[in-house]
Amino acid sequence: MRRYLQLLSRMDLTTLGAWAALVVIGLATVYSCTQPLPGGAEGVHRMVGVGIFYNQILWLILGVAMAAVIFALPLRFFETFAFLFYGLAIVALIAVFLYGPQRAGTHRWLSLGPLSLQPSELAKVAFLFALARFLAVRRGKGALFTVAGVLLLALPPFLLVLKEPDLGTALMFLALGVPMMYWSGVRASFLLALVSPLISALIMFYGQEVLLSNWVWAIYIIVLLVTMFTSRLYMLQSVILVGVNLATGLGVPLLWAKLKPYQQERILTFFKPGETDHLGTGYQVYQSKVAIGSGGLLGKGYLHGTQKGLAFLPERHTDFIFSVVGEELGLWGALLVLALFSVIFYRAVKIALQAKRSFASLVAIGAGSYFFFQSVVNVSITLGLLPVTGLPLPFITYGGSSMLASCLMMGMLLNVSARWSEV
Repeated sequence: MRRYLQLLSRMDLTTLGAWAALVVIGLATVYSCTQPLPGGAEGVHRMVGVGIFYNQILWLILGVAMAAVIFALPLRFFETFAFLFYGLAIVALIAVFLYGPQRAGTHRWLSLGPLSLQPSELAKVAFLFALARFLAVRRGKGALFTVAGVLLLALPPFLLVLKEPDLGTALMFLALGVPMMYWSGVRASFLLALVSPLISALIMFYGQEVLLSNWVWAIYIIVLLVTMFTSRLYMLQSVILVGVNLATGLGVPLLWAKLKPYQQERILTFFKPGETDHLGTGYQVYQSKVAIGSGGLLGKGYLHGTQKGLAFLPERHTDFIFSVVGEELGLWGALLVLALFSVIFYRAVKIALQAKRSFASLVAIGAGSYFFFQSVVNVSITLGLLPVTGLPLPFITYGGSSMLASCLMMGMLLNVSARWSEV
């Protein structure tokens, strides 16, 4: 007990305060999503029930309890069993297809008695442990084999979650790898080269689906070849890089054909905003922009959002909950939420710099990157800056699995903050 109290005294209170503030805002916003506009009868039948608010409280209590357990365990425990957790996560992702219920054509959940869990959310935490342990061993060693190892770890959960299908969550397994590789010593120039296949895929897609021509992609490949020649990279690296760019570019049509029709519509809505049907495929984003824009500086007031209160805004308690914040609390309320996430990321970097163990440092930067990516992507979606992918906003979005995963990440971050001096 004394040891636990000592750890609590060393915990980063700024991070804890930002977490508490986001939780309060999240609960208040989820409750608001269950309440119709005062005095307005239209759309009341389409409001979500107040039961989701009480469910969110229960998930929060469970998440905080699990975060407390994680905080109490030594970091060496997670380092020792990192690959075991990763293996269990893969098994759970496979079990989704064997035993999980199918909902709206997707396989994302496992039923555990009265509870439904989304293994893909918890798999992010297990992946973070495995990646941190792998990179801690590889720190300062060859970049090519380090990247290959990261891809081998990321591809199984990425492909399994993509098959559910859940594109937004699947991409998180790749997104977490980039900052953690950089933190482990992989050069930024090398990582930029690694991003080039994504650029290749985007250019191929834009040319084929929007411009209806592939000449832009062909020019990109020529520019890449010239760049490889003038930068004088090693021959093996140049051949692999060009080969991967060709493969990803040519693979885009195949991947596009495998996406669900609603996923294709969401992406095309983003790339062709002028052709968007505001009553069809572009309805969600259009209503989200209206909600945020109508909030102005100070908002319409808590519980007084019209887009939310009259049920015009779809998925207001999940994917588009930030729109409710913008409508009811205005620009200042939205900026407050972004500032709190920025504080968590900033403190995560500070904690990572302090930590003496490589594993602890990588876990901190990974947890900070998790909050950074998910908040940026979710907010960008509500503003129409990114295609709709269904990525939750940590601590704000309604959802038990998301709440558990975010609390576990926070528990690990606070654990490192209290044990930064351990070697």
